Amino acid sequence: MSRQTQGHLSRKDAVKAGIAVLVLLVLLLSGVLALHFWEEKRYATGSAESDVEAAASSEEQELVVYEGDNYRRRSGLETYLLLGIDKSGTAVDVDSFEGGGQADVQMVLVVDDVNETWQMLQINRDTITKVPVLDVLGEIAAYADEQIALAHYYGNGGTLSCENTELAVSMLLNDQPIDGYFSVNMDAVSVLTDLVGGVTLTITSDFSEIDPSLVQGETMTLNGQKALTYIRSRHHIDDQTNIARMARQRQFLAALEEKLKQQDAQFAATAYAALGDYMVTDIASGTAAQIGEKLKQYRQLEVLTIEGENVIENGYWAYHLDETSRMKTILQLFYEKE
Repeated sequence: MSRQTQGHLSRKDAVKAGIAVLVLLVLLLSGVLALHFWEEKRYATGSAESDVEAAASSEEQELVVYEGDNYRRRSGLETYLLLGIDKSGTAVDVDSFEGGGQADVQMVLVVDDVNETWQMLQINRDTITKVPVLDVLGEIAAYADEQIALAHYYGNGGTLSCENTELAVSMLLNDQPIDGYFSVNMDAVSVLTDLVGGVTLTITSDFSEIDPSLVQGETMTLNGQKALTYIRSRHHIDDQTNIARMARQRQFLAALEEKLKQQDAQFAATAYAALGDYMVTDIASGTAAQIGEKLKQYRQLEVLTIEGENVIENGYWAYHLDETSRMKTILQLFYEKE
């Protein structure tokens, strides 16, 4: 995505500017974790599943029976995937189908046009689930049970990586259709934080081993680099799990939202000029504008997470979802009881 060099944005880019800022209100970027694979991966045997085989039929999606009750998929839903990528710099395709960067932040936005509400699901990046593995041609070669963050690693860091992550998330949610994706690299958080003049919050964790200037219990205004440290770090902090980090990310989001509310009408254009090169999306500008209007007008519901258990496997954190919580979350987001 090229950066606008004129003194003002075209109408199309101005629309993208609005959605960029809007998405950054709900997209929490965490930072770099070492890119890794699990050396003892067990790939699915036999030929890879096709997209048709991996997706449930529309009839199966429309009607679900759970614990003796019938649930029907709600009409008028729009679903979008928001990603924060653990790569520095701008969003540039790589010449490989491994190395696209991990999607350390994954949030599913569900807009309900019937009830005029919207809701977010925050997915733990350590969630163990079926992940499509791409071959050297960018085609699905197999499926591996591994961290969902790795779905973006397979791919070129651009469209292929986003589409692969979109498929992994859809399968995790029982093949719910996803209408589009929006991703930004982690440096966008630093840029945006500095654009708003810093973000003020109370430090909730002990950062003494990471950055002694972040003093637990003190209220501070974080610049871009400090903000990245606060929302990306997890080793030697709290219980070192992604769950604790996700809580800090939500705290940062609320504080960032307050600062964004204070910006003038020209801020969206300024933000787009600064952030455009960090973004990858398949959401058309007209659709983006509609999403923005709906998020302003509709009622926001609570942010959801799926319960699970954190364990260390092969030296890495693995988050195994509670199946009951997963199903109830899917039903809450997409279905209504008949």
